[in-house]
Amino acid sequence: MISHIDADAFFASAIVRKNPHLGGKPLLALGMGGGCVIAASYEAKAFGVKTGMRLKDALVLCPKAVHVPADFHEAARASHEIEAILQRLCPLVQQMSIDEWYLDLHTVTGGLPHDLEAWARLHQNEIHRKVGLTVSVGIGPSKILAKMAGEYRKPAGVTVVTLPLSPSLSSEALAKEEGGRGPGGGGLSLETFLRDRPAGAIPGVGRQRMIHTEARGWKTAWDFAQAPTEELKKLFGKPGVELQQELLGTIVSEVTSDEAPPKSVSRCRSFRPTKRREILWAHLLRHAEYLMLKMRRHALMCRGISVWMRDGEYKGYGSNASLPQPTQTLDAILPFVRQCFEKGYDPRITYTQIALAFWQLVPSGATQYSLFESAVMNDRDEAIQKSLDALHERFGRSSITRGSAMGVKTGTAVTMDLSVYG
Repeated sequence: MISHIDADAFFASAIVRKNPHLGGKPLLALGMGGGCVIAASYEAKAFGVKTGMRLKDALVLCPKAVHVPADFHEAARASHEIEAILQRLCPLVQQMSIDEWYLDLHTVTGGLPHDLEAWARLHQNEIHRKVGLTVSVGIGPSKILAKMAGEYRKPAGVTVVTLPLSPSLSSEALAKEEGGRGPGGGGLSLETFLRDRPAGAIPGVGRQRMIHTEARGWKTAWDFAQAPTEELKKLFGKPGVELQQELLGTIVSEVTSDEAPPKSVSRCRSFRPTKRREILWAHLLRHAEYLMLKMRRHALMCRGISVWMRDGEYKGYGSNASLPQPTQTLDAILPFVRQCFEKGYDPRITYTQIALAFWQLVPSGATQYSLFESAVMNDRDEAIQKSLDALHERFGRSSITRGSAMGVKTGTAVTMDLSVYG
């Protein structure tokens, strides 16, 4: 059995943890630019406010809402405290995001808890007592079921989903397999639970897939789980079949503490509204420096990049570029970043957010030079990048930066014109 732990209204709750006088009030946690809601307290959600909503739209629904910038440092502290508790409870913990974890309950000391709901309540209360935040807990035979169970009774809910009993198993084996369907175990049967969830509640079934599910009358998660496998494969490919298997209790994605190399890396920041090209470019340079360091730590190169910006209405503008060959130095990638930026930038628009992504990451290997490139220049770029990596690792990633990035304050930094270094 797998448990899914999800902190409730996380960024809003982190603000309340630091400012208890805001507890019980409709609260909106905003991105740094202040134009977008990244979390809402349940008092605000009761008015229909949702994550990702523009602030002005949220205030139409909830005019008396308190809106403050998200406190990312406090949120990070709270996340570390929750994970420390989870690591003590279960040897195999996989963090999916700053506020979301999976636990493989078969690795719990003493074996799978007999009463899963009681076990969840006990440690849910411990997190609330020690960290000051509530979490919702879902338990099921697969990650998909555990996640759906965790979202079933938010906030501070506990839901256990169990597989049907197999008549071929002994009573002892049944108790072991079901992990709590014996005395005091409780839980919802798989079919009962999935019949009560709409198909749209399945993680991975987005707007595009909903078009197909609705057209075929698959209204509930149970309908999706019982759909003809070949038809799912034809519509959604292998991911659709894997979704169905996980819904029926088969583990396709295991809980693992081993971090697989990322397929992409991205960074996005919000800021005060601005039209200034140099400010936007400074943010983008900072993103590029951060992502390059992160990518190289995993010994990866990228084949493509994306740059996108948003205005005060949260409307997006962006551009992509495929690179002529895998790249792992900042000097080699910046011309493409600049190209994408210039394609998307409009001096008439006021922006509040800019983001950068490196995608289609591949393992670093011997550099393959094209006929049109200088091996000396490539080797020079790599030598500079290695020196920068060493400085960033020793003194912090803000210790040295390009002059054009100084429009963004991230602490004390040394600036260098890297073009003069051979």
